[in-house]
Amino acid sequence: MHLAELCEHLLPSFPPSVQKDIKTAVGYLAKALDCSDPQHCPLELYTQPLASLYGHIETYQLAQSKGPHTIRNTKNAISRLLREAERQQLFTPVDLPLVPQHSRWTRPPRHGAESAAHHGTSLPYRNWPPALQESFTAFQTWATSPLVPGRDASLRKRPVTVDDYQRGFENYFGFLVHVQDIPCLTFDQLFDFELVSAYVHWHVNEIHHRTTKNIHQFLMRLFALTRQYRPDPDLRARLVALKKTLPTPAPVYNKDDAWVSLATLEEIGHMLWPRKHPHEISTGHSAHPGLNSAVRASLSLMFRLWTYRPYRQRNIREMALGTNLRKDNGTWHITFNGEQLKIAVKRGRPNTFDLPFPQALVPHLEEYLSVWRPLLIKKAGEPLSNVFITRQGGAYTVGGLRCATSQIVYRYTGKHWHPHIIRSVWATEWIRKTHGDFYTAAVMLNDRLETVIANYAHLLEEDVAEKADRIIEERNGQGK
Repeated sequence: MHLAELCEHLLPSFPPSVQKDIKTAVGYLAKALDCSDPQHCPLELYTQPLASLYGHIETYQLAQSKGPHTIRNTKNAISRLLREAERQQLFTPVDLPLVPQHSRWTRPPRHGAESAAHHGTSLPYRNWPPALQESFTAFQTWATSPLVPGRDASLRKRPVTVDDYQRGFENYFGFLVHVQDIPCLTFDQLFDFELVSAYVHWHVNEIHHRTTKNIHQFLMRLFALTRQYRPDPDLRARLVALKKTLPTPAPVYNKDDAWVSLATLEEIGHMLWPRKHPHEISTGHSAHPGLNSAVRASLSLMFRLWTYRPYRQRNIREMALGTNLRKDNGTWHITFNGEQLKIAVKRGRPNTFDLPFPQALVPHLEEYLSVWRPLLIKKAGEPLSNVFITRQGGAYTVGGLRCATSQIVYRYTGKHWHPHIIRSVWATEWIRKTHGDFYTAAVMLNDRLETVIANYAHLLEEDVAEKADRIIEERNGQGK
């Protein structure tokens, strides 16, 4: 099938508004491949790796004094044509790169997200009475301070954990105001079993019509309060009995909706890396030329690092140059210690998580630090130690990192990816590939071995029936 036949066969698959551009691009490609026209361009010429085709197109069109806009449109049109050929199984294109093909503006909600919808009954912290805010602040201070008289050091909580307490309590106090019509709110109402029981039944029976993870977490926080902050064994026993009446919440999300392979994430990182250095970028009217490319470089390095090191998103956000990322004796290392980690203490000693920076990424790291990160620092206008910096020149927040990364991955894959799932993907791919190396997975996740085994032991059960069938078939064959 020569190039003209391929084009004629596939054109009806595209909208009329696109067909003219594709025909024009096909003509350019034939010329670029030294053919007189598409009818004289054989299969073996146009099924080269796409990178090679791009090279031919660029060389030809530059010689024809075509601008970058025309060259880019030609490449995109040829890529779309060959992808459609692959979809229709006319032939298998070679080395087709990943391209953005999903719009974040038309991104549908993830299936199951409706369960997290707000019902207008929450009471934000800013609307709490001053006395309630003071009581919660006292708890916050007790929970997060380095040293509190009478508090076991192991009970200290991270600020993000206390933030979770606050969000859960906002829903509870909102219920008291909007549903129970209780005008005067106090911290003591968290320890009123009748109110707590009414809230649990309302949440399950009237709002969600099922047990949710949120209500389980709310009760777990009350367990902690009644055991640690305000010990009350009798109330805690009643709360435990209440929790036992609740069925285990069923998962509302399907991990497949967010599952993106490490290879795909690595390719996205490759695609994001800037093709030009700052001195090659037109300044135009921008006050910060090269800023967009600097953001792309930052996200590119972030995605590629995740494929080697499945860090929690907190560690990516808080990674500081010179403190966590540093160069020792010519080798780059990433080190987190103690409370910088979810598991702050291991075997009675502060947890230290130290790994060398992936050698394959060192050239990109050093270029990012010397070329691109300074542009982000300049936008910040003040010294900033974070390795990864936002477009606005600040540190990423939890929501900001999730939004920035998930939107990019969605554009390339159509998946509802989020940063935390990288840990599940990394562990799953590793354990499958190594046929059960849980120890290395636990080290790389900086998690307890027993936790990793509990979460991923089911992978060893895959294909068990098929393996048994093969053994039985071999036995039956030998008996004949």
